[in-house]
Order: sequence, then structure tokens, then C-alpha cells
Amino acid sequence: MSRKILPVILSGGTGTRLWPVSREGMAKQLLPIVGDETLLQMTLRRVAGGDFGDPMVIGAHPVRFTIRDQVEAVAPKARVVIEPARRDTMAAVALAAGIAAADDPDTVLAVMPSDHLIREGEAFRAAIRAAAEAVAGAGVAVIGVTPTEPATGYGYIKPGAAATGAARKVTRFVEKPDAERAHRLIFDGCLWNAGIFAFRAGWLLDALAAHEPEAVASVRASVAAMKPDLGMLIPGKDFEAIRAISFDHAFMEKTDQAVVVPAGFTWSDVGDWNAVWTTSPQDDAGNAIRGDGMAQDASGNLIHSENRLVCALGVENLAIIETTDAILVTPRDKAQDVKGLVGALKAAGRPEAVEHLRNHRPWGWYQTMDLGERFRVKRIVVKPGAKLSLQKHHHRSEHWVVVRGTAEVTTGTNTRILHENESVYIPIGEVHRLANPGKIPVEIIEVQTGTYLEEDDIERIEDEFGRT
Repeated sequence: MSRKILPVILSGGTGTRLWPVSREGMAKQLLPIVGDETLLQMTLRRVAGGDFGDPMVIGAHPVRFTIRDQVEAVAPKARVVIEPARRDTMAAVALAAGIAAADDPDTVLAVMPSDHLIREGEAFRAAIRAAAEAVAGAGVAVIGVTPTEPATGYGYIKPGAAATGAARKVTRFVEKPDAERAHRLIFDGCLWNAGIFAFRAGWLLDALAAHEPEAVASVRASVAAMKPDLGMLIPGKDFEAIRAISFDHAFMEKTDQAVVVPAGFTWSDVGDWNAVWTTSPQDDAGNAIRGDGMAQDASGNLIHSENRLVCALGVENLAIIETTDAILVTPRDKAQDVKGLVGALKAAGRPEAVEHLRNHRPWGWYQTMDLGERFRVKRIVVKPGAKLSLQKHHHRSEHWVVVRGTAEVTTGTNTRILHENESVYIPIGEVHRLANPGKIPVEIIEVQTGTYLEEDDIERIEDEFGRT
């Protein structure tokens, strides 16, 4: 193709089947689940250069600053678009098409999830090129992957007659069959639906409007009202009126202009802990260990440890997942049921269902280390060059001790520099700010005391991130 393909990376999912590591407050695509980089960053690297233009990342509002920082680290020219509300993949795909069509309706988009694992980069890029060629005029292409097992958690595609190049017409889609039907589908030559699509931006909007006219109208209005905000693009409020439905259900299963491009790469949606075990390096007994773990007289286990030594003795085929505030132990063949467990935790009002102890903010992160009736101990890390809001509290005082780096501390009208092992006391009601003027992260231990210690006891006087 003479034109560059526009990669669009969808990063709005929550990944609840990988709980307790993945939660709504920090989903799997933003975590280093299977490597040193996050799944989002690995996806960005797969579409860097060559036939691809600068990517567009569609993300969720609650984690917008984390998305922005991760994208800037590996693809600084990418556009980061933040959905005002989560509306599933139809809305996200249509939004990407609307933004691209506003520039050039003939732009060919390659839309892909941010949380899938594909190790053969060149085979992936070849499949995308073939899909883009197939839809340069009209139609939508989906990437199909040769199944390696009768998986029940994936959708399947039945290829039909030859179309353009390597593409074949789609005969039908089958959504997550049971094991017996999955066997039959594989025997019948069906492919896994990788959830990767290619289409021309203007064509997609027109074709989708035949099925979802109100959604397309809302997309066009939200794109027209889109504004930049702190290095990101925020569509207008009309986006929130779009109904929540997947792109597959809203469009792919209805259009008669879909083709499938068989792919020559191995693929995993890293959708549950069993999938993580499958894609991880294993010892001679089939144990996959990430972090501080040990397996003895044990086989087929996944051990994921973030903080403590985790040992497996005399057990088989378990997923043992340890985080700061929650531990999951489940047979690997029950991994798909973790989503139901998270639902039960939500119903019980457990904050662990959605939030980590480590809370990410645009300036860095904090984590509660200890909590009592009238005190809270936090670990706070501020990125180089970043600063918190100028603020005060009405119900608590704070004591800060610098344990790494150099901190710039404002208290009242005074600003001073604190180095490691130096401290400052901030009385109730005093205006204050913490900043990092250095080249390395600054880390402090904060001890709060008072009658009310929740995060809403913050009166912001000045904030560069627009928070109130």
C-alpha cells in the first residue's frame, strides 16, 4: 500500500479474569504480566515504523495518566484518546474511525486490543498488511488464527470462498462454544477470532450507520467537540450516549462485507491465569514461576508472587497468585470462573475487587502501608519533575520523611529542599505541596494522624492536572 496504515490500539478493558493482579483501577494491559514491559507497550512496539503510521490509543478515563505515560515511553508521537465513559468496543472502534475520517476518510485503520500476546512480530505485520490490502476499497477484514486447542473462551470464524489476496469471505461467527462444539469447529476449518480488524475509516462509519445510526451520530458530534487536555484528546459528551455493545455483536455479525485473513502467528488473549501459564516459561515439571516462588514435588502450577515467598508443595495444576492485599488459589481449569468471583467480591462491597493498595496518580503513586483508628502510614513516590497539588487538610496532620531522592516541600509561604533522612511536619490546615525537582524518583514515608484520614479530605488550591 502507498498509504500508511493507522494502528488503533484499544486499551479500555478491565481484565477481571486476571484478578487480583488486574483490577479496574489498573487493568492487565497496563501491567507487566508476561514480560518486562506492559502488554500495551508490547503492542505499540509491534506496530512501530514500516507500513504503519503513528498509532492512536483509545483508553479509559480512570487510568488516563498511566496510559499517557506508558505510551509516551515507547511511542511519543502517538495520539492518546480518552473515552469519557466506558462503552465497549463498538463505541471505541467507531470513535477511532470518526477521528481518522475527519482527517482523511480513505485512511485504512488496523484496530487491535492492547492486551494480547503475539511474539512473531513480522508475521503479525504481514497479516495486517494483507488485511489492509483487502479493504482498501470497501469491506472489513478480521484476523483469524489457527486454533491450537478446542478453547471455549474464544470466538470462532468459518472462512468461505476466496476474496482478495489472502482474504476469504466470512461464512459465520461462532461465539465461545462449548468443548464439544469447539472440536467440531476446528475439524470444520474454523479459525479463532483474534479481535483485530482492518477497514477504511469513511466506509466503516457509513456501513455502521445502517445498523447503529444514533451511535454514529453521537460519534460524529463527540469528535467535532473533541479537545486536547494534558497531552491527551477528550471527545465531547455525546460519546456517553452511545449504547454499550461489542463491535462483533453490533456490526461484524450483521455485515455481509466481512473477510477473514488467516494469520501465521501464535496468539493468546492472555484472558485468564491458565493462558498466562500456557504462555510462560516452565520448568521440567511444568511449573511457571514469576517472582519469589518455589515448587517442590509439584507440577503444572503457575506461581505469581509480587511481595512474598510463595511455595507450592505436593500440588498440581494450580494458579497461586499473590499480591499485597489479596491471594488467589484456584485450579487452572477454573481460571475462567475468576470473573464470577470478582462479581461476588463487588457484591460484598470489598474494595479489593476493583482497587489496588497502590493507587496511581498523574504525579506518581502512593500505597497504604499501615492503618489504625487515628493514623495511616503511606509510601509515596513522585516522578522526576512532577508535583502534587497545592493543598490543605481539615482533619489530619502529616509527617513526611524522605527515604530516597530530593524533595521540594512547600509549607505555608516557605519552600525548602529536603534530602534523604530529613523530615517535615505539616499541621492541620496548613497549605502545603510536595514536588520532585530531581532526576530520579523521590520517595517519602508519610504518617497521617487525625480524626478523618480518607482521600476526600483534600482542599486543592492549585493543581496542574485540573483536579478540584
